[in-house]
Amino acid sequence: MYSQDEATTTPPGTAGFDVREFARTAHGSHRGRLGLGPLAEEPLDAASVRLVRALRDMERATLHRVRNLLVTATHKDARVTAFLTTWIFERFWVADALDAVLEVSPAAHGLPSPAGRARWAPAERRERRGPIRRSLIAGVTGTEIVAEHVTTGLVDEWITTAAYRRLAGISPAMASIIDPVVGIKQRHIDFLAEESHLRLGRSVRAQRITRRALRHSAWPLGSVGRAAHERAFFERHVFGDPDGRAEAARVRAMVAALPGIGPGVASTVESRLLP
Repeated sequence: MYSQDEATTTPPGTAGFDVREFARTAHGSHRGRLGLGPLAEEPLDAASVRLVRALRDMERATLHRVRNLLVTATHKDARVTAFLTTWIFERFWVADALDAVLEVSPAAHGLPSPAGRARWAPAERRERRGPIRRSLIAGVTGTEIVAEHVTTGLVDEWITTAAYRRLAGISPAMASIIDPVVGIKQRHIDFLAEESHLRLGRSVRAQRITRRALRHSAWPLGSVGRAAHERAFFERHVFGDPDGRAEAARVRAMVAALPGIGPGVASTVESRLLP
């Protein structure tokens, strides 16, 4: 199993993240190696299946997220866009693997509908901007917005990885399915951590823009459009018990360690994860 200490804020080695190697070794379909038999014999409980569905939906929303990135200066950064191409590919196949888990889980047929009224929070109103408004605002922000994008993406990966670790802890059968996913996520974290440290470390303005984004983002990213009851379930199931609160505190510590972000913003992120 993957250690919780692997997903740190420390950038990879001095040679830097190899985007070409990342693309060359991209992970495609997982169905051929999924051990689904034990899940058919001992099905997951409804809450675990609901978390699988929530994570599947988050992975599926990747293209929508990238659309919002590519109307900004981020689309001109060759290194970041090269990473995003493989990132989209890998997340698509992670979603497919979670679909396979849902297909063998009887509880998937009795879950509450994921549709419903979204939560309204004034602090999250910037997340409701459409692509045209995002493009106009980004035109004023300039290239420092790339620091915002890689840093919010990094924090999002930390949060969803905590949810994946919760699933892996259910049983050895789930660990065999989820541990490789956590390994895939770790490569995403490695790239985003490196880029975040570099970009925040060289621009006070990028730090200011990123602090604002972290304070006002809906976590996990994309949650602003999800039904309020689905968001409440995710917060309660992943971060609502003592182990979950320890995970949220761990996210807070990693956010606080980012250049120029600080404990105040980190505490705000943590508070928005807790039910």
